[in-house]
Amino acid sequence: MINFDKNYIKNSINFLDKQSNEIIQQNLEYYDELILKNYKTHESLKEFKEYKVKEFKTRTLTILKGKITFKRRKYYKINPETGKEEYIFPLDKLLGIEKWQRIDNTVKEKILSFIGNKKTYQDILDTMEHVKICIKTISNIMKNAKTDKEYYINKTAKKIKVPHTLYIQIDRTYLKMWNENKKLKEKIKKHSIFSTVHTGFDKAKSTKKRPVIANE
Repeated sequence: MINFDKNYIKNSINFLDKQSNEIIQQNLEYYDELILKNYKTHESLKEFKEYKVKEFKTRTLTILKGKITFKRRKYYKINPETGKEEYIFPLDKLLGIEKWQRIDNTVKEKILSFIGNKKTYQDILDTMEHVKICIKTISNIMKNAKTDKEYYINKTAKKIKVPHTLYIQIDRTYLKMWNENKKLKEKIKKHSIFSTVHTGFDKAKSTKKRPVIANE
């Protein structure tokens, strides 16, 4: 008799997610090893040249597929002015991860992508069940979206050639949120304004029924 697993698809997805996290962890530790071998000579690593390796430290980071824990090296140098040791984690620096950061930037960008979709915090949490975060974390990311200059939706450093005309579209919406400042939680509406800048329509990708914005 064949013992068929009715949860085969779900279990397979969970297994692949676990494997992908392990691969990311292994690659991060591999990159840390490359830094050690090349930081004295490679031009792209010259900012770490004066440092010396002190010890290994582990770090846990929440990514889109859950949590990963990886080891990386802590480096130090003596500040000639103060005579004190200064520490740095080159791998963290190259990844753009702050020392206080526990959640990867991709998770923040994913949460912010729901702005304007009229999703409740619980809806977002259900959509991102593998991330292993709480509603309070989602609330904090949403609330700090306007003031946190490090994280933007569709953040890019790509430079484009601006034509004669640049189009700016502005829209507004009301987001349903929980008022956390009161003892008794209540739903409130938060007024948000969104703006989009683009150079017109992409003629190659647009159709008669579906125009596609270029360089949004």
